Amino acid sequence: MAENKFSGEIIDFDFKGLGMTKLNGSPVFLNGGVIGDEVEYIITKKKKSFAKGEILKILKKSKDRVESPCPYFKDCGGCDFLNYSDDKELKWKEADVNKNLNKLAGLDLEVEEVIDSPDKTHYRNNMQFQVSDGKIGLFAKNSKEIVPIKTCIMQKDSANQVLKIMWNYKKLKDLKRIGIRTNYKGDILLILVSKRGRLEIKDVLSDLIDAGVKSIYLNYNKEDKTHYSREFEKIYGDDTIEEKLLGINYKISPESFFQINGPATEKLYKKAIDYLEPKDDDKIYDLYCGVGSISLSVAKSGPEVIGIEIVESAVDDARENAEKNNIPARFVHGPAEETIEKLWEEEKIAPNKIIVDPPRKGLDEKLVNFLKENPVERLVYISCNPATQARDLKSLKEVYKVEKISVVNLFPNTAHVEAAILMTYCGLDKE
Repeated sequence: MAENKFSGEIIDFDFKGLGMTKLNGSPVFLNGGVIGDEVEYIITKKKKSFAKGEILKILKKSKDRVESPCPYFKDCGGCDFLNYSDDKELKWKEADVNKNLNKLAGLDLEVEEVIDSPDKTHYRNNMQFQVSDGKIGLFAKNSKEIVPIKTCIMQKDSANQVLKIMWNYKKLKDLKRIGIRTNYKGDILLILVSKRGRLEIKDVLSDLIDAGVKSIYLNYNKEDKTHYSREFEKIYGDDTIEEKLLGINYKISPESFFQINGPATEKLYKKAIDYLEPKDDDKIYDLYCGVGSISLSVAKSGPEVIGIEIVESAVDDARENAEKNNIPARFVHGPAEETIEKLWEEEKIAPNKIIVDPPRKGLDEKLVNFLKENPVERLVYISCNPATQARDLKSLKEVYKVEKISVVNLFPNTAHVEAAILMTYCGLDKE
């Protein structure tokens, strides 16, 4: 039986970068199309309120379509917009944030500034590659199939050299994943996720050292829910590599969270600190502080800063980073929503400013309620998920006025973006 073919124009993208057209008023999401393309497609999956499909051919190319510089782009799921103009990508991200602010948060406010990444390719300092049947690659678009990859234009040249060396590793079939972390000096921390326990790496070790590898860890991970388990074993070199951000040095261990685009992150943090307006007599909480990159950037200008983080190893790193850089900042281990209440009530440390940078799921509801019941004069909210950020703003705006919004293109050629938002306590106008 012949498949039903349809035609339509791509009018938007979804949060995964899929092109969207409409069929009888309902959205259809198609992989590979860009806004302005006229396409012929088939339906592959139907849901109640939408459908997914596959593009058969492009009937008329969008004027904003460009030639992808990556030979793997058609199949690889690592990037979304390599076939879409940089300028239009930025405009779409700005419009998407504005749409979320309007529809989800109910705010009549738009992005005031869009800050682009200095680099559009070779910006990633951390990547994880999948290994299957002796081949290294990335997941295909919307699939768990592996696309074999010899070089990735999103990571540093030194990381690509390591990738090429690992293709020659004799025990490649015993690996399930490879992590490559680079720093501003070109040093590399390599993570090998093992299927069968300990591995020998003698056949490639000298080549890896020549390529700039300073540290190699084995990770034993039997499940696929996360890239790595907590079972790391160093098998070569230094414990950590060093990273630098806004003049502050940080140690990077295998499981340390650190933003993947250093130059763009500096722009994001500068904007967030500008919104925060730190002063010497301020008491500032940094919630979801990770290894302390925002905390220390704020604390070095003089205010009292307390960072709160649920990952214990990140707290240990943050404390060591503070000591190493001689910056007075305190770091506390625990869930943000519980720890802030404990510090506030038991230690009587009431901040006048707070910065939050939560994971993609956004703020815990308990924390949102606490911030409303215990308002501060300035609240800066950084997020990589404009939808959950807008959801939280809808509740927070009952107590805080949303003043300014900036977007930073931290993840070029993907559908992801960072937004920094300044909120001020509404009650200050009445006091």
